[in-house]
Amino acid sequence: DLLKPDLILLLTVSPEERLQRLQGRGMEKTREEAELEANSVFRQKVEMSYQRMENPGCHVVDASPCREKVLQMVLSLIQNSFNEL
Repeated sequence: DLLKPDLILLLTVSPEERLQRLQGRGMEKTREEAELEANSVFRQKVEMSYQRMENPGCHVVDASPCREKVLQMVLSLIQNSFNEL
């Protein structure tokens, strides 16, 4: 009984970039972050599950660039998605 999403975005970064950003936050890791770090197979399965989604399909966004560029990419995908409706 879940609502069907209009758009699915998966923001990805390399494991090295992910670790660097987590350390840069100055906050403790969440339980989910610790599990994803400890279990790379689980992390890969989660990512693959998102990539297999259909209707709507999942848009993978490389979140490695600066925040502003990632934001612009995401906003563009959102705008394009709703222009197609």
